[in-house]
Amino acid sequence: MNWNQTRLCSNATILLALMTGILVTGCGSSGRQTAEGRSKPKGRILENGLPIQIKAKNLPPGDPGMTVTFIKVGTADAGEEIEAQIIDAAEGSFELIGADAKGIPPGKYRVEIIMAPVGGNDHFKGKYKRDKSKIEVEVKEGEDLVIDVAKFS
Repeated sequence: MNWNQTRLCSNATILLALMTGILVTGCGSSGRQTAEGRSKPKGRILENGLPIQIKAKNLPPGDPGMTVTFIKVGTADAGEEIEAQIIDAAEGSFELIGADAKGIPPGKYRVEIIMAPVGGNDHFKGKYKRDKSKIEVEVKEGEDLVIDVAKFS
């Protein structure tokens, strides 16, 4: 082999390695990759089958008007709280990415929902606060959540 053939062979090997790396890192689950055994479910809060109604026009900047917190139940880490990221409060949509952004463990959770601006009066009058909420859900890997508060009244 002459020098040009060796160089061409080296470049082809590097290109092949790069393409393999791109293919391997590109394969996975629908963009919501998680640490093993964890899930990043998305969800929605409904009221009587419809998106909850939040009056967003009077909210302070950066305040979604709603907080959704998942509290682990029935395991050694019972009581651990995971706050959902609100995606669109007007639609009641959220995502659970966990504190380390690697998802949350599957299992049973009690759900706290407060629909109010920070420091404001809760639309639900405390009915779904941590210690009163009867909303319990099972988080399963790869499954999203729909919570209709009317079913827990």
